Amino acid sequence: MLSMFSKRNDAEKPNDRSRIEPMAGRSDQSGNVTPLKVPQAGFAARPGMPQLSSHQAAPQRAKVFDNIPSVGQYLYHLNEDVRAFTRAETAHAVNSCTPVEVQRVARLLAKLKGRYLAQIVDLASGKRGPIGELDIAEIRRSREMAEELELGLGALRHAIETGDLPLDGVKSD
Repeated sequence: MLSMFSKRNDAEKPNDRSRIEPMAGRSDQSGNVTPLKVPQAGFAARPGMPQLSSHQAAPQRAKVFDNIPSVGQYLYHLNEDVRAFTRAETAHAVNSCTPVEVQRVARLLAKLKGRYLAQIVDLASGKRGPIGELDIAEIRRSREMAEELELGLGALRHAIETGDLPLDGVKSD
């Protein structure tokens, strides 16, 4: 999408070596190698074009675009590109997803939350001795696991809502 703003003919390629002198780097005699003439970054002098000073080069960079987009237009197209890339990568990484699989993730999240709460309540029971660092580390690990799975389920729901991840066996809205 963002490529629609660039000129097709004048857009310079980073690996374009066509402006390097054809005989540069070839040795005329053994041991006599002429160094490559590397063009200035992005704006090399072309035949018939005057050299630009550094303060004149900045306006030239803006002329890479035919129709210079506004910031809003650029951000809109950037967002669309990100959505398209995300959709393509999700389709590549996830073969299929069914409602049963999403429900299993939700059930697993409920189990982890229940385990975390049980550990918290267990700390307060009168049968235990003093609370140690191992107890706190175990509770922290349970909490982090539950929170991570909750974030994952949220991301899964968001991908389904935005259409990045189609559900098999369910009609689309």
